[in-house]
Amino acid sequence: MPRKATPDDYLKIQGGIPEIRQEKGGLWSISHNYNQRDPLVVRTHISPEARGTVVIDDVEFQISLLRRFEGDPCEETSFQAGGRGYERKG
Repeated sequence: MPRKATPDDYLKIQGGIPEIRQEKGGLWSISHNYNQRDPLVVRTHISPEARGTVVIDDVEFQISLLRRFEGDPCEETSFQAGGRGYERKG
């Protein structure tokens, strides 16, 4: 059975844990600001817990906290649809 990811696991896999906050009106803000070269702010109506988990090397991570599963693919879909992508804020 996989173990739950710790802050050190997130640090190893992507450089840190994003900051999460819920804005007025219920919108969630997930700020991947641990990467100063390319910070990314994902805004979504779906709560981070509702996005589920993924197991990598027998460690269970929250999908919403992993940029490669949430931020980057969603931004690429936005670009393909003619959108602008996500805000960059460090």
